[in-house]
Amino acid sequence: MIFSKETLRLLKKYRTMYLFLIPGALILIIFAYLPMGGLVMVFQRYDPVSGFLGSKWVGFENFRRVFSSPVFGRALRNTLIISGLKLVITFPMPIIFSLMINELRNTNFKKTVQTIIYLPNFVSWVIVAGIWYSLLSTEGVVNQILINLKVIKDPVLFMQRKDLFYGIIVFTELWKSLGYNTIFYMAAITTIPVENYEAAMIDGANRWKQAVYITLPGISSTIALLFIMQVSGILNAGFDQMWTMSNLAVRDIADILDTAVLRTLTSGSVDDLSIGAALGMFKSVVGLLLFIVTNWVFKKCNQESFV
Repeated sequence: MIFSKETLRLLKKYRTMYLFLIPGALILIIFAYLPMGGLVMVFQRYDPVSGFLGSKWVGFENFRRVFSSPVFGRALRNTLIISGLKLVITFPMPIIFSLMINELRNTNFKKTVQTIIYLPNFVSWVIVAGIWYSLLSTEGVVNQILINLKVIKDPVLFMQRKDLFYGIIVFTELWKSLGYNTIFYMAAITTIPVENYEAAMIDGANRWKQAVYITLPGISSTIALLFIMQVSGILNAGFDQMWTMSNLAVRDIADILDTAVLRTLTSGSVDDLSIGAALGMFKSVVGLLLFIVTNWVFKKCNQESFV
């Protein structure tokens, strides 16, 4: 028998809940697992006319061509720099912000703040890029304010300055994602028993000590899980953002792996389809390895695994 009696009993008991899983499972199989079959083109000189069965097998030749390309080295360096900056700067900010919001006692003001910081999440990167290009243009608000305050004499081309580009990228990422990421921590805070805070207050703990010794440990599992997810996606530096906010003036520091893949796929050569797939597979394998290693480290440190 494939299933034990206990498993069959649980399946029968929760059959309604399992039925709800079927649509999601089908979508996952159709759009996530079945397309994986196309990865065979990584080991082929893929020809759309001949298809997977008729294309010539070349082994790891596509990976050799990817790793020997000067574009790959530059794109990998830019990806690691941008993702590293986002990890260091944008990851802790939602934690700090959720702790600050949790201390607000005016419910209406608290909801207003949460709504305002969450709104940018609904705006696409195309519109976000348009907004910030307008604000940072030579005739934009930022230049006008700095000139009126006599901080600068002449307008600054912010989006074309390489020394300012990474700062703008990290700031706009934080502006757009802060509200969305704060939701996870606010949800985790609501699961902390109120009795813990009451006991701490009786013991004389002030608001700062309650946040440090009760709230932070209470959301530590959420922090660890989101950190693992962000580290595993370190090679995903944000395709939409970099594609819409980069320009020719900063191309050499803004071209990441995702944009390099798209440029490869749109270059028009048949061979480039396999090269783009090889680059994408490299990203997936590295992400999986980082996920396993980070999870293993957390398991060793806290005896807690998320897999």
